[in-house]
Amino acid sequence: MTRPLESFKFAAILLLLAVAVLALQKAADYRFAPAGAFPSSNYTIPLGVSDDHIVGYYSTTGANNAYVQMGTTFVDAAPFSSVTSYLTSINKQGTAAGGYCPRGCNEEAGAHGYTYDVTTGKMNVIDFPLPGAATTAYGINDAGTVVGGYCPSATSCPQGAFNPASDGFVEKAGTFTTLNYPGAQATSAFAINDPGVVVGYYLISNTGPHAFLYESGKFKNIDFPGSGYTIATAINNHGVVAGLFSSSTGVHGYTYSNGTFTQVDKPGAVSTAVTGINDLGELVGTFNKTIGQENFKAVPATGR
Repeated sequence: MTRPLESFKFAAILLLLAVAVLALQKAADYRFAPAGAFPSSNYTIPLGVSDDHIVGYYSTTGANNAYVQMGTTFVDAAPFSSVTSYLTSINKQGTAAGGYCPRGCNEEAGAHGYTYDVTTGKMNVIDFPLPGAATTAYGINDAGTVVGGYCPSATSCPQGAFNPASDGFVEKAGTFTTLNYPGAQATSAFAINDPGVVVGYYLISNTGPHAFLYESGKFKNIDFPGSGYTIATAINNHGVVAGLFSSSTGVHGYTYSNGTFTQVDKPGAVSTAVTGINDLGELVGTFNKTIGQENFKAVPATGR
């Protein structure tokens, strides 16, 4: 026999599920095209996009190197001391943020974070001020505030794309603040917009990754309803979040705005991952066909 409290909890769960279903929209309508390939690379992975630039990394034999793309022009943005590097975001001033490893490490991991100025080529190393810590940077806004993650004792941090850093951080004008989802085992801050809203992902109770949004001193879980895992990779200045999630039908991209999730899939793809979004609502990312991975830039059907 079901007790009254259990009945109440069951009804509440059904109500929450109903709300979640109502908050979903059908797949968004985009025009997809290749994002571009760094010359002579094995493959090119776009990780961030502004209104004027795309950033990410390209692969050669034995190395991954950061790049900046302006139209059809590509610039190598890897630090001279690095074997592997990436850039994950770029602001309107043309300053990008990412990470690198002098001896090489996993994709989208770093021993050091850094910023790269497209106009001057100047690089600035970002290290969390803790002896022995490894640092990786991910997001940067127009004010130059950087977010990322660090590991107190590691050679690279995080250890892989689906494993957050031990601790997230926000860096503003040289001052670091740790940013961890409450109770989480690991947290990475992945993007920050001009109003200061941060998104990223975390592991908790041996589950995840889970996506979060941090605004006005409060954390909010933003997992895609019914997903196996969700990763928030980007947020624009209109508060639209982008990322990827897994479900029984595979891996899909998504956007999230004002409580509404919208699935994003490259037509004909086996899987889709959205890695960046700009203020025009344009997306970049990757998709898998039956064999092989390719990149894309997706423009809203009503956009330019």
